[in-house]
Amino acid sequence: MVASTSMVEADDFESCRHLKRQLLWVLLSVTAMCVLMRIDYHLVAAFSPWVLVGTVLLLVAVLIPGIGTKYNGARRWIRFLGFGIQPSETAKLAVVLFAAWWLSRFPDRAKSFRAGLLPVLIITALVGALVLAGPDLGTALLIGVVGMTVAVLAGVRVVHLAPFVLPAVPFFYYTVWAVKWRHDRLLAFLDPWKYYEGVGYQLCQSLVALGSGGIAGVGPGQSRQKLGFLPEAVHDFIFAILGEELGFIGTISVVLLFAAFVWYGMRVAMRSRDRLGFLLAGGVTATIGLQALINIAVVTGAAPTKGISLPFVSFGGSSLFFLMCSVGLLLNIARRTEMAEAAGDRPKKT
Repeated sequence: MVASTSMVEADDFESCRHLKRQLLWVLLSVTAMCVLMRIDYHLVAAFSPWVLVGTVLLLVAVLIPGIGTKYNGARRWIRFLGFGIQPSETAKLAVVLFAAWWLSRFPDRAKSFRAGLLPVLIITALVGALVLAGPDLGTALLIGVVGMTVAVLAGVRVVHLAPFVLPAVPFFYYTVWAVKWRHDRLLAFLDPWKYYEGVGYQLCQSLVALGSGGIAGVGPGQSRQKLGFLPEAVHDFIFAILGEELGFIGTISVVLLFAAFVWYGMRVAMRSRDRLGFLLAGGVTATIGLQALINIAVVTGAAPTKGISLPFVSFGGSSLFFLMCSVGLLLNIARRTEMAEAAGDRPKKT
């Protein structure tokens, strides 16, 4: 899909920079996945505080003019030697790693607000705030939800989470309704055709692409919306081009593949032999599943526009790299579970 969507920008294969760059990232990402699949995930989790510190430093650095690259009004990338790194992609995995490691060290830690939930809340809020400063509200919300998901899986008390719900109301009002461009996006989501000439244009073109695909699509490479009509087609809205070229059959196949991934991830979590494996597998699965759900909801007009890519499909090197790192950890947990079951070991999680 990256090749098909981006070919319109190239005269020939040699100048198709999107495809060549994505292929290089695929090679790096698969290598990282294979490495993390074989290193004991307990050892990886033990380094989570250092991964978190490095992530925070990158999130701060990306906000500094001259270091962070500005694109479409947002500072989200650090470019080095022709490569772009998006620290917010690192942040998703870093929060899951730290939360799982912290809440699994002692069985009763999750029941304590001060020793269990509070550090996770502070870290999640800090990372989320730095991502939001980008600005990137969609990813910040995803990080917050994923951090709380790991906490809930660990068994934190609902009464400890309740006091944070009420202050969230004015926060969301300010970040969504009081900020003009986000306010306009919300109005465009409610009635995109009314705002077709402005903020609703992208969603309208996405719906046109999906509608044009019909049942079987117009055929691979035959999309018309990618010819400059649909903005960010190769990034956040690649699902619309997929729907236009492969039709309902293609889109439902992708949805079913993500559903299968979530089912597999939940199965790995439930079968894991210890608390860390359970929380880490659950957190990774929630991150990828929610990101896919949000992207598909945005592209189909079921949610307001957010700058969140479709996992494994959208163009983006750092996104693919850390997604495959997450998959490597998931396969690591599954592999060690099978080895333990073969040896007759009993699960240790409580």
